Amino acid sequence: MIYLRADRFWVVVYTAAVLCLAAGCHFIRDVGTALQGSGHFMDRGHAFLDQGLSDSALAAFGMALEADPKLVDAHLSMGNIFRERGDYDMASRAYQRAIDLAPNSYTARYNYGWMQHLMGNIQGAIESYLRALTISPESFEANLNLAAAYLQLGRPADALPYAIRATELRGEDQSAWANLAAAYTEMGWYEEAVDAYRQALELGEAAPPILLGLANVHIRLKHYDRAINVLEALNRGDPTAEVFELMGYAYFKSLRFDLSLNNYRAALVMGGEDTVALNGVGVCLMALYLQSNRVDVGQRDEALAVWRRSLLLEPGQSHIVDLLSRYQRL
Repeated sequence: MIYLRADRFWVVVYTAAVLCLAAGCHFIRDVGTALQGSGHFMDRGHAFLDQGLSDSALAAFGMALEADPKLVDAHLSMGNIFRERGDYDMASRAYQRAIDLAPNSYTARYNYGWMQHLMGNIQGAIESYLRALTISPESFEANLNLAAAYLQLGRPADALPYAIRATELRGEDQSAWANLAAAYTEMGWYEEAVDAYRQALELGEAAPPILLGLANVHIRLKHYDRAINVLEALNRGDPTAEVFELMGYAYFKSLRFDLSLNNYRAALVMGGEDTVALNGVGVCLMALYLQSNRVDVGQRDEALAVWRRSLLLEPGQSHIVDLLSRYQRL
C-alpha cells in the first residue's frame, strides 16, 4: 500500500493504494478562563510561540501549570511543541494529560490519535479518532486519518465510509480523493478507484504516490498501455526501481518482451538485486528464447542463471523452482 500524508508524502509499498494523514494539530483552548497567574504565563507562552521561541514557550507553559495544574490549554500547547520537534512520545503524554482533564476535548483526542498513528500504534490511533468523531462528527481530519488507519490494518470496508465522508466535507482536498481511491482499490472497485485518482490529480500536483496508485489500478484492470503512460510520466520526474519493475510487468503483459527486459534490467541497476526484477529478467529472456524458436541458447542460459540467483536471495519461491525444473531441460 502506498501511504500519502497531507503534510508530506510518505511511501510504503504494500499494494496499490494511496492514503493520507491529515496534518495540523490545533491550538484550541478547551477550558474556560485560567487563574490570573497562570493566565499571565499562558499569554507569555503564546507570545513566545509567535516569535518562534519554543524553549521559552515550554518554560512559560510549565510555569502556568505550576500555578494551575489543570490547565488543558497548557498541556495541549506543550504537546504541540513536542509534536513540532518530532518528539511524538512526549507529545502523546501531554495530550493524554489533556484528555485526563477534559475527556470531551476533541482537540486532545484527535491529536493524541495522530501521535499514536505516527508512532505506529494504529489500533490506538483508531480508538482515539473514533472518540474524537463522537465529539466532532464533521471533522475532516479525523475522518481522513481514520480511513487511512483502517487501510493500514487491511480493513478497506471499515475505511470506506470515512474516506467518502472526508470527500464530502472537503471535496477540494486532494488527499481526501487519494484516500478514497485507496479504499476503492482495496475493495476491488477499480473503475471507481480510477475516477477517484483522476479527481485527485485535477486538484493538485501529480504526486508520485498518486500516479503510482493509478498505474497499479490500470494494471489490475489490464489497461497496460494506460499504465505504461502513467509510469513513463513518473520516470520523467523521479525514476525508481519500483517504477521500472511495474513498467517491466506492463510491457511483459503487452507481449513486448524486449521493452520489458530493458525495464527489469534498469530496476536492477537502480535498486540492486531484487527477486521481482531478477525473476522478471529471467521470464523475459526465456520468452525471447522461445519466441526465437530456441535459437539463442545464451538467452536460455542467462534466464536459468538469473532464476538461480533469485533463489539464493529468497529460497522459498516455489514458482521459480518450477520454472527451473521445466526449462533447464530445454
